[in-house]
Amino acid sequence: MSVLTRPNALWIYYPICWLAVGSVVLHSAFYDWYLLTPIDVGGTFMGGMGGQLFAIGWVAATVALLLALLVRMPGAIHACILAGVMPLAIGVWWQINYPDDAEQRIYSISPHEIGSAMLIGAVLLGLGLFLRSRLKKQGAPSLWAMIARSVMAIVIASVFIGVPIYIARQMSLPHCAFTKDGQQLTVCLSDDDNERVIVD
Repeated sequence: MSVLTRPNALWIYYPICWLAVGSVVLHSAFYDWYLLTPIDVGGTFMGGMGGQLFAIGWVAATVALLLALLVRMPGAIHACILAGVMPLAIGVWWQINYPDDAEQRIYSISPHEIGSAMLIGAVLLGLGLFLRSRLKKQGAPSLWAMIARSVMAIVIASVFIGVPIYIARQMSLPHCAFTKDGQQLTVCLSDDDNERVIVD
């Protein structure tokens, strides 16, 4: 008898799917807060590059969420609702508490742009509520459907959990770090060979 049966697969299927959509929601929350928070960028070149990078990250998280919805991954509808509520809540907060010195400073986002982000959040919220009302609850999917969704969930979780861990590890490296094979890992600004640190 095959070990991978539907009852056995369910114990893996749901946790993996919820882990995947949960990681996407956490990324969306982080990007929403960063992108919708007015930051004084008057002293930076072209407003800094952080905003563009975080915007790309938000788009990637949204695309992953829509893919999860498309394949009807467990938890995707709830994640879509949360992804819609967050920019609405954060946007309302900053519409009310937008800095008073906006005429004297240059901020990373304007009240109009915050309103546009809130509109996107309203669309995601409406989509999630619509799908929740229209899609009827079904029993456990077929074994092959679970395998296909689990593979997609593993890919999503690997990207949205693995990439931040990798970036955090790179950021925590010491100045002028090298591997044992001699590969340079961080920028070395001095010619002093004694500054080199060998890391595993």
